[in-house]
Amino acid sequence: MSVPEFIRGNIAPVFTAFKENGALDDDGQRNLLDFLLDTGHISAHFVRSGLGQMYTFSYEDVQQIAQTACRHMAGKAPVLMGCSGVWDRNRDSGKRPDPRTYLEQGIELSKFAEDMGASGVVHTIPEAILPTEGQTVEAVFVRYFESVCAAVSIPVLIYQPPGTDPAYKVTPRLLARLADMPGLAAIKVSNGDAYYLFRLIRATREKDFAFIVGVETAYYAALYAGCRAVIGQGAAINPQVMTAVQERFEKGDREGALAAQDSVNLLVEQCSSPAAFLKRYATEKGHPVGSYARKMTDNPYIANPDPITDDAYITFKRILEIELAKYA
Repeated sequence: MSVPEFIRGNIAPVFTAFKENGALDDDGQRNLLDFLLDTGHISAHFVRSGLGQMYTFSYEDVQQIAQTACRHMAGKAPVLMGCSGVWDRNRDSGKRPDPRTYLEQGIELSKFAEDMGASGVVHTIPEAILPTEGQTVEAVFVRYFESVCAAVSIPVLIYQPPGTDPAYKVTPRLLARLADMPGLAAIKVSNGDAYYLFRLIRATREKDFAFIVGVETAYYAALYAGCRAVIGQGAAINPQVMTAVQERFEKGDREGALAAQDSVNLLVEQCSSPAAFLKRYATEKGHPVGSYARKMTDNPYIANPDPITDDAYITFKRILEIELAKYA
């Protein structure tokens, strides 16, 4: 399976629209997708992303948002659907899901997303599954992704989120092996270590496989090493600037690409509540989205997203619009 054309440039991590009671807001979700689509600088939309609070989803939530997003974006733009099984990422003893159930859910949700019209499915690295006696973590990876890839005919993408247990971080050797697996198209790695990224990208340089950088402050460096795409808050909030980094880099405009990367970095540094900001900004621009987030309790590994104050919103909006004007 060749890497699809839409795995290039900005892949937006779609924030999730919630109602005040924490339920999914289908109307708000459609409005937010329309807002992202209107930017004209997004190649694909990653639904049930990390920034979309993927670890708060129930099985039924995944089906609901897949149906909402895929039906709404049909014929408009590709949807990449997060289809890992249900887990809140609590690694405490006894808090991980049953391994068989987790894999079965991932396969079932992937088939459902394909039926709904998703262009690809995204699975986090199988951090939820502990190796059995005598089994290696690498063997867990291989078995998991072989099972998922065998179940669907659309591309499968791997996602290594921030804060991954070091024992589960993909190595260059493992990634080279996974890249040869039929059906696996790409990996997103949310890590800003340039040396680590370089080694992963170079490990797959001769393969029909795409690397997606998941920390946009490392975008320029990752492009230089050979990455094809980026998924980060800026791919949703300021995709015009992200496009400038890649297009200027590809044209050999080193200084222009670096200037755009400076803008990208500034916007990351100045926005502490990306989901809350974008929901309010989309609403202001005529695409109403509730500002609510879904709360989590009793989980030592995940912090609840911060709300945004009026002062913080106004301040960042001013900074954002100044930077966007440079790339209009």
